[in-house]
Formats: sequence, C-alpha cells, structure tokens
Amino acid sequence: MPFLAPGVTDERDAHIVFLAQQLEQVRIAALDLDEDQLRAVPTTSALSLAGLLAHIAQTTANWLSYIHAHGGGAETSGLSAQDFDMELAGFFSGAEIPPDDGAQLRERLQRAAALVRPVLAHADFDARVPVPDAPWFPADIGSWSVRWVAHHLIAEVARHAGHADLIRETLDGQIAYALNARDAGEEFDWEEYAQ
Repeated sequence: MPFLAPGVTDERDAHIVFLAQQLEQVRIAALDLDEDQLRAVPTTSALSLAGLLAHIAQTTANWLSYIHAHGGGAETSGLSAQDFDMELAGFFSGAEIPPDDGAQLRERLQRAAALVRPVLAHADFDARVPVPDAPWFPADIGSWSVRWVAHHLIAEVARHAGHADLIRETLDGQIAYALNARDAGEEFDWEEYAQ
C-alpha cells in the first residue's frame, strides 16, 4: 500500500521522497469528494479541504521558489519563475474558502508537488535562504539553510496532512489507510484488520 514513503538512498533523496509523500497524502485525503464536501468546515476549526489544498499548494510553491532562487541549482533545474505561480489571488491560510473548483485546486497541488524533485535535486543544502518577513518568523534570524527550509516544509505539509485526515474522517468516516488503498485500486477494511 502506498501509505508509507518508499525507501530512500541518501539525505537529498529523503527530503524529496518524504515531502512528495506528504503532498500525496493531502491529495488522497480529498479523493473523490464533491465541491460541497471540499468546502465544508465540519470541525470546530475553520479549515476546509479546499482551503488546505490552496494553502499547501501555495506554501509549497513559495518555499520551493525561495530555495530555487537562493539555494543554487536554478541554472540546471529547468524551471522558471512561472512554474512557481500557483495562480491563487491573495494569501491562503487554510481557513479561507478559495473560489476555485476542486479540479483547479487538485491541479495546483499536483503542480506544486511536481516542483519538489527538480528543486531539491539541484539545491545546495548548505546554501542560505532569507527568512521571509512575516510575523510568525523570528526577526533576529537573517537566513536558514536550504536543509532547514526543506525540513520545515515537510513538517508544515505533514501537519496539514493530519488536518486533512481529520476533516475527511469527519466528513464521511474514511481514514487514510482505506483511502490510500482505494487510490491504488485495493481494498482495506480497518475494522476487519483491528479484529
């Protein structure tokens, strides 16, 4: 079952594989949902799956853009600035409901995920990336290493993959194991396994 990240060969491969796997888990959490379900806010949180899809696509593309611009490899990655534009107007925290439909949101997430390998495969993990000017980042740190940013991005996406799992289970009772199996054309019955 594709629920677990595949084996890795080295540090760089681990960053690429684990980030791609967490992005895939977000995609799978939204598997087969209709427009109303994607926009539903079924928990006490203000988050929806539509909002999370927009936030995660935007955040992933933004951080990878910083790495691409400051972490080396821009000359060899084959990517341009346009590749990082997720065409989302404004900032999405996950609480806003984007105007885009589910197909557009899923396509943006896939585009962001497609940036992971070309950016991280060519980046210098010791290069410095400027800390963005945002109230949630420390003002006294001028830069982080690409390595730190990659770890931060994996943690950010994993946190939101967990949010997506909880929203999905609240919507229709589906859990990640069963959704991963269904996405792979398999079946998995958690209750049967638990017994």
